[in-house]
Amino acid sequence: MIDSITFQLSEGQFEMKKYNKLDGLRTQRGKGFLVSSQYCEQYAKEKKKEGIYFPVITFAKRKAIRDDFKEVLEIQFSLPKLIYGTNLFEVDINDLNKIYENLLSKLDEIGIKTSSEKLEKAILKKVDFSKVIKLPDYLGTADFVINKLLMFNYKFRSQFKIKEYSNGKGVCLSFYNTSQRYTIYDKFGEIYNLGYTNIEKKLTNDLKEGIKRKNALKFELSIQRKDSLEALLRRRINDKEKDFLLKDILKNELARDVLLDIFNEVFGQPALGLVCLSEMEENRLLAYLDKTKLTLAKQHKLYYWSRMTTKFGIAGTWEQLRLKCKGGSFATNKKEIALIIQELGKIDGYVPNLIEFLRAEHNTFNIIKPQISLEGL
Repeated sequence: MIDSITFQLSEGQFEMKKYNKLDGLRTQRGKGFLVSSQYCEQYAKEKKKEGIYFPVITFAKRKAIRDDFKEVLEIQFSLPKLIYGTNLFEVDINDLNKIYENLLSKLDEIGIKTSSEKLEKAILKKVDFSKVIKLPDYLGTADFVINKLLMFNYKFRSQFKIKEYSNGKGVCLSFYNTSQRYTIYDKFGEIYNLGYTNIEKKLTNDLKEGIKRKNALKFELSIQRKDSLEALLRRRINDKEKDFLLKDILKNELARDVLLDIFNEVFGQPALGLVCLSEMEENRLLAYLDKTKLTLAKQHKLYYWSRMTTKFGIAGTWEQLRLKCKGGSFATNKKEIALIIQELGKIDGYVPNLIEFLRAEHNTFNIIKPQISLEGL
């Protein structure tokens, strides 16, 4: 589904009332540009204290060299939080009219006038694709599962980061670069630490009372630049080149394909195979490989690199491979490992079951609605 978005209305698509509630001021200067912004600060804080979600709304005047000032309205908000008060639930195309209705109401509260028709033409700048997955009891709690996923701390051209909340109630891991961020986190842990809406307060209390267990993982891909977003969408939406709108992307199939691609990139077969083998005890691993139909040379190769994974983790293993191989031989050897693991077939063990379960949930992509009682989460 789509969680948070940032979209923009241009001049003529909105009207600022004389007495509005945009009381925050900010100025940005750079080489060849000036941006003067007003944003809703105090009113948003008051709503937060009342346990009510409110978007981040900014009215900006932008000027480039030799150009006149251009006025834009930028709105950053979580689609499910706008409707439900929490992004534990998810939205789809059937919620589009409700999204516009609620957003119009929020804008009117602070003195900004527009219409549903004009919101429909707002240009997307940033998008967060996400999926909440409920974990079965046999896989354990979300923080336990994330600690298992920490072994896959490798993604080409990305940095890796793990964050634990200050009171130990939750953990998340991220792969990120300048254009996107892929995050996996304990959804109930995040609500416990950062939730403030009335429904999130109830969920937090249920966690404290032991009524709820932390059994929800959230996978989120944030596309943080407009050019990167358009490049990603052009590959999947054939009839548009630029200026994508909310109705263009609020499709379950699109979100599923985007998230499944990034999941498979991070939890691909080579890394999965080496991590699984690395968890085996030495004698068990030797016996396991000996029972396979692999040649002795391939067994030795897998044994060596699985022991490297035990010692260094998957990121360190790929780095060791890169150090030992010159030029194009790194890619050649990595591909060879992938082919051997593919030949090896399914590996018995805990991690493959976890990864395959998560991959299957990505593929099924069942949207979680409030009609599904909170008792089911």
